[in-house]
Amino acid sequence: MSSVPARAPVKDSSRPPRRRKAGRIARDAVPSDFNAREKLLDTASKLMSDRHGINVSLSEIAAHSGLNSALVKYYFGNKEGLLVALVDRDAAVELQRVRNLLELDMSASEKLRVHIAGIINGFFRRPYLNRLMHSLLDQREAETSSGRHIARVFIRPLMELQQQLLEQGIQAGEFKQVEPVLFYVNLLGACDHLFNARYALQSIVGGAGVTDAVRERYIAHVYDIFVNGLRNQLPESQGTAPKAAPKASKRSPAKPRR
Repeated sequence: MSSVPARAPVKDSSRPPRRRKAGRIARDAVPSDFNAREKLLDTASKLMSDRHGINVSLSEIAAHSGLNSALVKYYFGNKEGLLVALVDRDAAVELQRVRNLLELDMSASEKLRVHIAGIINGFFRRPYLNRLMHSLLDQREAETSSGRHIARVFIRPLMELQQQLLEQGIQAGEFKQVEPVLFYVNLLGACDHLFNARYALQSIVGGAGVTDAVRERYIAHVYDIFVNGLRNQLPESQGTAPKAAPKASKRSPAKPRR
């Protein structure tokens, strides 16, 4: 008995075509000749770096990238999702630098110098990063999924890596005991404030702001403060005895002439 071929469904020509919701983008319309996701992240990063601020709009990101703003929703869900993804990408680079640093065969003090230089150079390349993280974490936002995500993927891992660096210094007798959380807050704040205070710096001392020369001097300045603050001072009994102060002269004051 021969089977009867199934008939293809007949389209109802009287029914109007389904309209796509505003803001939606078809999957086949996503650019395939380059990574649009990375281009959106690169554009947002450049806009915030150029402005030394975090206030950018989706329309600006779309205009400067040459891409449809609907791609932001396609890749990231919304603007906040894009900013969180940017923090993820930038933070991953910085965390890997610290992991590599901890494996190097050098003193803890030298590792601290390299770490401080890495933070300051990182903020020089991406002056928005610390402010963007705190904007996503700030006030009520700290309880959102974005805030928890940033704390999990960057803040806690960086504090743990810094704690390992401090422990290496303590075991080597180079550093004294300090609180890792306070160290993190103090160090990140010191490294970032140069860029937060750039306008005040220009108005006070003049010049072109944070130049390469200023950045290098600031790295040396921050390192000097922190390494001296962390240095494990030997007790007086183990160190060199302090020199005695010179004895005061016992000569009586000269009598006034008559």
